[in-house]
Amino acid sequence: MAKQQQRPAPQPQQRKTAPAPVRRPAEKKESIFSAGSNELIFGRQNFILMGIGLALVLIGLATMSGGAMPDPNKWEPERIYSFTRITLAPIIMVAGFVTVAVGIFKRTPVANNSEA
Repeated sequence: MAKQQQRPAPQPQQRKTAPAPVRRPAEKKESIFSAGSNELIFGRQNFILMGIGLALVLIGLATMSGGAMPDPNKWEPERIYSFTRITLAPIIMVAGFVTVAVGIFKRTPVANNSEA
């Protein structure tokens, strides 16, 4: 018979922990994206430009629509391929997209009293 050896009871070991990382206070930056701010990103002029651009895009879509033939048995290419639908409407829509882009990228003046 083999003699069984008794193992000593395990001793509670102390865990080695790494030191906590040093947290530096974040620099305070005035941002209009911060929570709790009542400021809007865009100003009044930006919204006006974006509205004009949206209106131009809708006008371009309206001028491009239509084209139903009064008589389904007769083909009228000048009705569908007119200057208004092929040339003018896309120009109006591109002008609308450019106006919206200008409205988005136009800088708004920052108020100086936001430091308080």
